Amino acid sequence: MKKLHALLTRTTSESARPSCDASARSPPAAPSTAQPAQSVPQHVHHTPQQADRREPSAAPQQHQPSPRRHRLPERTLQQAPEEQQPQQQAFNGRPPSQRHLSPPSPPAVQPVQPAASPAQQAPPLLRSSGSASRVARTTSDGSVRGSTRGLAAPSSFYCPISMELMADPVMVATGHTYDRVCIERWLQQGNRTCPVTGMRLRHLELTPNFALRTAIQEFANQHSIMLPQREARQNVSTIYKSAEPVREPSFPEQFPSNILQGHDEIVWAVEVSGNRLFSASADKTIRVWDIETRRCIDVLEDHARPVLSLAVSGSYLFSGSYDFSIKVWNLDTLQRIKTLSGHSDAVRALVVAENKLFSGSYDGAVKVWDISTLQCLKTLSGHTGPVRTLVYSGGHIFSGSYDKTVRVWDTHDLQCLAVLQGHSGAVRALAASDTRVFSGSDDTTIKVWDSTSLECLKTLQGHEDNVRVLTVGERHVFSGSWDKTIRVWDAETLTCMRTLEGHGEAVLALAVAPQHLISGSYDTTVRFWALDTLRCVRKCEGHDDAVRVLAVAAGKVFSGSYDGTIGVW
Repeated sequence: MKKLHALLTRTTSESARPSCDASARSPPAAPSTAQPAQSVPQHVHHTPQQADRREPSAAPQQHQPSPRRHRLPERTLQQAPEEQQPQQQAFNGRPPSQRHLSPPSPPAVQPVQPAASPAQQAPPLLRSSGSASRVARTTSDGSVRGSTRGLAAPSSFYCPISMELMADPVMVATGHTYDRVCIERWLQQGNRTCPVTGMRLRHLELTPNFALRTAIQEFANQHSIMLPQREARQNVSTIYKSAEPVREPSFPEQFPSNILQGHDEIVWAVEVSGNRLFSASADKTIRVWDIETRRCIDVLEDHARPVLSLAVSGSYLFSGSYDFSIKVWNLDTLQRIKTLSGHSDAVRALVVAENKLFSGSYDGAVKVWDISTLQCLKTLSGHTGPVRTLVYSGGHIFSGSYDKTVRVWDTHDLQCLAVLQGHSGAVRALAASDTRVFSGSDDTTIKVWDSTSLECLKTLQGHEDNVRVLTVGERHVFSGSWDKTIRVWDAETLTCMRTLEGHGEAVLALAVAPQHLISGSYDTTVRFWALDTLRCVRKCEGHDDAVRVLAVAAGKVFSGSYDGTIGVW
């Protein structure tokens, strides 16, 4: 029995030992399906636009993220960009060719993985398919999502989290744009950082990027792509944090107002001529309003894309658009006289000086037009970024750009006299007196330049965020910022006299009346500040969205809003 047991034991052990041939024939072990968490790139390319937050913004081509917000534009695009224009550069996000492949389907049981990246935490319906060419998919609301196979959609149209076309693009505190559904999911999971940069968000407010949304919708319509319908949502800041209520002064009565309706999209510019008000909108039209009756008396339709800028000279109205053109309208007949072509991107700024029209574009050029002949006299080149703003002072034209510089042009020989450097962020605002020019930048500062010597007299510091708007009064210079405040500077000593607080959101527009400073904000209100006491004396409500532009004429104040309405105060 002992011999038999030993024989059986030896036979069993030998059969369990694999031979070399068996090992060679055995298939290799299946690789593990566990994938490391993919990380979102640590940089993003913006353009002015941007932002725009909601503005058709434009910003430097190569942008290193900083703790401060970059709008765009609105292509800051980034941007914005301020303003969002597909022709120039992307607000943010990566081009389709640079998207990461999605991980394979996980098995029923997975080992514990590291914390998921934003792309992995995105809603399943919005997660990237892993291919540069999109495949149409049907969402829960029955619409087709992200079908762009074979189409070269601008990279700014894609959400950096889901890598899908954005149905409702919104901007976070850093100025980056995401699809609302994705970024809300990101915040609901307890994250308080920007998914792209990793920087902590100073607040959790989400600002709709209307200009980019319009561009995406046009692209979708052109290529028969149905985007999911947007849902009315509460501002995310009220969902994820309890902000202290803003203390408002109490007024005995509301300032008289009337809201004029007609535009379907954002009002980008307002201009007054005689007893008529002209309003330019993202709905591609210019509306003409009788100031006395407050009725729309005509609608000027000829632009193919949003109208961004207006200027009046003599019997002409000039309008600049995202369609790269400038339309010339007869103020008497309200008929189009001519189309001025030559720019290769959106015409963002117009100014008239010495019988010449100067146009600044996101293509980085300033063109000069003879108003008498309506012919192009010269193209002023030099800026390396989108031109956002123009102003005239002391016989010179000053152009502010997202390339962080201000260029000075002689209005007679049309030569560049100087390049004013010193800002470390995009120049979004210019204002001028007879002897000085003020430039406001994303670097939170305001620089004061002598109009004759072109020397920098002083750098005004105090704002805690981007300087968005400037205006000059008789004794004061006023600056509005994303930090929700207005600073009042003495025009002679260049010292800060007071900081005006009251707005609950960024200050986007300023205008000076004989006795008041008027301000418009993202908080949808218009405020009146007495120039003698520098105190808020009126708070006007009526708009349903941000107040973007202001104009003062004939004892009235006109406000243009993102909700498409005109306020008369």
